[in-house]
Order: sequence, then structure tokens, then C-alpha cells
Amino acid sequence: MRPPVNLHASLPNSPVRRPAAFPQAAACFLATVSLSNLWAQLPEPRLSVVSPQGGAQGTTLEVVVTGTDLDEASLRFSHPGISATPSPKDPKRFSLTISKDTPPGAYDVRVLGKSGITNPRRFEVSGLPEQDAATTATTREQAKPVVLPCVIRGSAQKQQVQWFSFEAKQGIECVFDCHAAVLDSRMEPHLALFDSDGSLLVQARNKSIRWKPAKDGKLWVALRDFINNGGPEHFYRLYAGAPDQLPQTAPETPLVLWPPSASAPRESEPNDPAHPGLISPPVEIHGEFYPEGDADSFQFSAKKGEVWWMEVTSNRMGAPTNPRLVVERIDKAKDGSDKAVDVLVVEDSPWFPGDPDFDGQHFDPIGRFEAKDDGTYKVTLRDLNNKTTPDHHRRYHLSIRKPSPDFALTCAVLPPAPNKPFKTFSGPLVAVRAANLRPGQVFPLRVLAIRRDGFEEAIRLTAKDLPAGVSADPCLVGTRQTEGTLLLRASPEAQPWSGNIQVEGEAVVDGQTITRAARMSSPLWESTITEFVEPPRSRICSEFALAVVSDSAFPNSIKCEPSSLESTVGAKIKVTFQREGHPSDAPITNVKPFGIQDLDKAKGVEISAKDGKAEYELDLAALKLMAGEYTIWFRGEQKVKRDLKGKPSELTLAICSNPLQINVKEAPKK
Repeated sequence: MRPPVNLHASLPNSPVRRPAAFPQAAACFLATVSLSNLWAQLPEPRLSVVSPQGGAQGTTLEVVVTGTDLDEASLRFSHPGISATPSPKDPKRFSLTISKDTPPGAYDVRVLGKSGITNPRRFEVSGLPEQDAATTATTREQAKPVVLPCVIRGSAQKQQVQWFSFEAKQGIECVFDCHAAVLDSRMEPHLALFDSDGSLLVQARNKSIRWKPAKDGKLWVALRDFINNGGPEHFYRLYAGAPDQLPQTAPETPLVLWPPSASAPRESEPNDPAHPGLISPPVEIHGEFYPEGDADSFQFSAKKGEVWWMEVTSNRMGAPTNPRLVVERIDKAKDGSDKAVDVLVVEDSPWFPGDPDFDGQHFDPIGRFEAKDDGTYKVTLRDLNNKTTPDHHRRYHLSIRKPSPDFALTCAVLPPAPNKPFKTFSGPLVAVRAANLRPGQVFPLRVLAIRRDGFEEAIRLTAKDLPAGVSADPCLVGTRQTEGTLLLRASPEAQPWSGNIQVEGEAVVDGQTITRAARMSSPLWESTITEFVEPPRSRICSEFALAVVSDSAFPNSIKCEPSSLESTVGAKIKVTFQREGHPSDAPITNVKPFGIQDLDKAKGVEISAKDGKAEYELDLAALKLMAGEYTIWFRGEQKVKRDLKGKPSELTLAICSNPLQINVKEAPKK
């Protein structure tokens, strides 16, 4: 009998989880503080782990929540079929009931407590028997026996492998699929299957494994984190069984904002570069980068001046691909042979590469093609990752369409110190916050605009379903701009409330006014003390939750006057600040502008405690603002004294202004 394979051999040392957005984040930088501690703030509830992270239909189980500022907690689920009752002995424990008619799938859960509502975590419902992993099953001899089909729930342990054994049947295929990232886990699962001799049969990283046994007998499954990390935040749910016993759920595709047609025809072989398939745009085609090294080509005719948008959707559908799109014009050489000339080459086209609030990084090419001459053209697709191993997971969708301008919106909470990736080896610093609004507070929401097919027009932002006492100041995402800030304002009389709101954007597209709802996005994990700083991860949430919290009213806000003005390119503008709210002994310091690029180094001013006024000058030439409409706002810092958890404390509050609309026009010609 051969000894089992050493699963810890030849492991990479890099902590990088995803290869795209921040290769520099592999540096061994240790964050010295949590970003949430950079500002001394009022309590900000944050949910880290719900354990276990799921359960079976029609069952009742006990769950435990961990996080910060979770006093007087209750659980809120995005599906009404899941409910929870707090334990009378432990406020962090709940008796959770899943109704038998709750569909299998992943749902958002948040904690609502004294200090407001938290960020969401995923909670998964299955239709299979469930059991907990054995933390002591760290060798093959200690493997925990399981009966398929089932769901095994647990957490990876540092420098440990968790083992399971099961009785396999000849010819009956078995599948093991570890859910981790889809549940917001920090784990990157590595699965391996062994036979009775200790021989490795199959292994996979971040993918399911499948095996059809040649004989009856016991097999072993080994599961670990790929870089041997572990702990409560590295949780997982391992689905095991025959293919027809496991849920056939489609992968989440948050970056597929305009879904491809499901009825589009499949590619027809042969369609290699030497034998391209004939197409007539507009057209949509489903295909595969298979086998290894596969290149698919399609030939079409175009008239001079025709414009087509070409888009490949593959990596955004969860495929491990890096597609490349090349358009060639087919000319005739002097000897009569075909001569191909490149006219368009497109690789990845990310919207917001590496943004902590909305990770728009993807490897799918999107490009505009304009025919400069009448002629025959050929578009060729390759997967730069598909060079050695055939893989049917490498599917793609090709769309060649007339320009179809449109836009989509994502919205995220803007912390006092904005989330941003540092462009040095210090990595990104990220805070996880939910939308908790105090009476008298002005609360900023960051809205990102994804523009399609050359759409450039301004987008006006609004919010609806707001509670009494809460309003939204007008905001504009200007022409060609990719983000804006929507400011929510709570009156001093606003009452405690929690619920879901909706942020919307309105714009004129091809002469028609259209409205698009924003989807809320949230970072998953903070940059914390004594940890490697990892590339930021974020995801789209099921709902946009808001809470009005009455624990401590904000004493002041800032009134900026005028609220709108016109100016010319390169001019200087002046505004005045007036403190609003209660008289205060504390000045509002470091008042600086936000909302457009290149404001990071802008000077700050102080609104004095004596008269509550200040002036500010903004140099449009230094900002290099072109003609157009812009929305900016101002934020300052104010130190206040509050009783925090029964103790007198000095806090630093982020005090915000109303928005300032600036219409910049071209300077008159002399």
C-alpha cells in the first residue's frame, strides 16, 4: 500500500486569492489597525460569521452569530421562509426554522440590533441531509464516514486537512462540490479524492471533482484551504452525491448586467481560423473554448461606416477564461491568396478594475468595431488560459450587435475614510459598513455607473421607499462620468426604522427617458490587524437595507451656499459654509470637497465654533474640469463627547454638506 499523497507539498506562499485586480497585494504587508478604527465613530454593527452557514428545508437548528456591536440582536432574512428566535440565555444564539417550502438556494441574512443593521452574509438552504464536519478528522485514519447524498458543513483549520470517507458503487459517478466563496467565506477550497491504496485519483482547486468508480469500495475525500489558512471565517458547505442528487444551480453572474440570449444558436464545427463559420450580424452565438488551444472564427461582410459592438461573455459567467478577440479584414494579395490585416484587438475590458466597493474586474473583451471599407471581415476568439488542458467549463457567448446605449448602477455605503486600493505594496484598506443613519445626519452613498456601447449622457439619481423624516438630496452623475454621491438626510425628528430602500438613476437614451434601479454592493471583509492585506472582495446584495438609529443624534450638518452655480473652464469658484443644527463648542475641521476625481489633495478649511461660518475657494483649472455638469459635496470632522457603552468617550464624527451642482461652460472666445 502506497502512503497517501502529501497535500501540503509544493504549496505556493502567495496569499493572493484572485489573479486579476491587485498582483501587488501579494506583498507581505501587515495592516497595523482595522480601517474602522481610523475614525473614532459611533457603534457600527458588523456581521462576520453565521455558524452554521445553512440548513436543510423543513428543519430547525441553532445558529451563532459573531461580529461587532451586535447588542439586542434579531436576524433578518431575505426570504420569509426563514425565521429566527433569540436564545434567552445567549443573545448571540438563535433557534432558526427553515420552512419546508423554502426553495434551495442562497439568501442574505443581516443582524438588526440596538446600533442598527449589519452588512449581509449568505445563508444557504438545501434539500439534502446535513451534518457537521469532525474537526478531529485530520488524517485518513480518522476520516469521518458520510453517507451520500449529503451536505457537510464546517470550517477549514490552519495547516490541517479534513478527511471524509464513503462507500462508492461501481459505475455510479460521485460529485464533490465545495461552496465557499459563494457563501462569503475566506476559504479557497482544494479537494482531492483517494482510493484504498492512498493513490490520488483526482483533485481540484475552486472547482468540483467528479469520479466514476471502476469497482465497489471505500474512497476518501480530503479538503483544505489552498494556502492552508483557516479559522471561523474560512467556512464551507461540501455537497456530495451523484450528479442527479445535487442541486443544479446556475453560478452567480453579478457582472452579466445585460444577459445574453439563452436561445442563441451554438457554434458549428468546423469554425477554426482556416475554416471560419459564416455569419450575418447582428448575431449571438454560444460556444466553447474546447479542446485545448481552441480558436473559433466567424466571417462576415460589412459596409464602410457600419458600426458594431462586439462582446464576449465568458469569464463573467464563472468560466476560468481569459478571452481575446481579434477582428481582421480579409484582403486579396497579389498572388490571389487571402491576406489578413488586424483592425481590432480586444482583451479584458473591466469597468472598475479592483474597486473595493464593486469589483468590476473581468477578462471579457468588449470593443467597438467600425468598418473603414466595404469588405469581408473575420472575428477570431481564443482563450489565453486554455493552452494545455481540455475543459468543457470554458464556455462563451459572442454578441455582435448594433450600438445599444444603456447604463447600469451599483450603490455602496461610503465610509468616513473611503475604501480604496493603495497603488503601493501596502495593499488595499477596506471597511465594511451598512447604511445606518442617525437623526440630523447626512449620509453619503457612492453610486457607480456602468455605461454600455458608448452611452455618455448625464444620469440623475434619486431614492424611493424612504421612511418618514429621511430624504435624498439631488445628485447628478455628469456626462461621461462613472460615479456620483447620493446624500441621504435624516431630520432631527427622524424616528427609529429599518427596511429596504431603492436607489434609481434616470437618463435620456436615444431620445427616451429610462430609469434603472441600482443594485447594492458591499465589501465582504475588512483589512484587519496582523493579517496579510488581500485583494478586496465585494458582492451584490439581495436588498438595499437601511436603518434609522436613535442612539445618538448628530449635532450638526453643513449648509453649502449656493447649492448650484455656473462657471467657466479654468475659473475659480467660491462657496460659503454655514453650520446647521445645535450651537457647538467644537469646530468642524478639515472640511474638504468630494465627489469627483483629483480632489484627494484639496485643501481643508475650518468652520469655527464661534460663528459657524467659513469660505472655500475651488480652482477648476487645477482640477482640469472640462465643460459639463458636476456634483460635489463637502465633509468635515467634528469631535463630540458621548456616553458610549456606559463610558464617557470622545468621538470624531463625519459631518457632511448638501450637494453643490456646478455647470462648467466653455470660456467665451476673446
